[in-house]
Amino acid sequence: MKRTLYILAIFAVLSGCSDQAPETPPAEQAAAPVEAPADASEEKPEPTVLFDILGIANKSEADVEAALGKPTETETGNWTLLPSEEKTPYVLHFYEIESGKVEALFIEGKAVRIEFYPKSTFKYPDDAIKAMRAAGLSVEDGAEPESEAPHFLDFGGIDGMYAVRVVKDLEGNPENIGYVKIVTEERYK
Repeated sequence: MKRTLYILAIFAVLSGCSDQAPETPPAEQAAAPVEAPADASEEKPEPTVLFDILGIANKSEADVEAALGKPTETETGNWTLLPSEEKTPYVLHFYEIESGKVEALFIEGKAVRIEFYPKSTFKYPDDAIKAMRAAGLSVEDGAEPESEAPHFLDFGGIDGMYAVRVVKDLEGNPENIGYVKIVTEERYK
């Protein structure tokens, strides 16, 4: 048995099976085109996170102010919680940040509905996933909305949020995305 393996090993070496590549003359090396790896053309740079929407979700007014600065405007009113239809007070703060505008609705002391209006341009509906990623959400390629209408796309269960909505820019350019909104829990929809 050992003799057979030895003979096969010698035969493999003599027939040209080795770890070394055959030598190519320098002229042929220069003429051969350099090919990129198969998936190099498919690599797309991840979009830059313009705003960490999850960083302020369910945070207090003080925590959000520490992250975004003082609000530029504030509104108050009553919100109807669902499905109980109980009225509860809310505070809505508007913030200006380098990458756009943010609206945070506080109910029971927490930021539960947040809208991010990016300065960057995202095409509607083609760039919905890019816009959500730019808002700091983890969205898989090819994610499909749970529901849609001519001016919005609704996604559920992204990063533990009850709902994520991508909305057309109806006041500016309807071919673009106007904002990305998250709702943390069903009762705040």
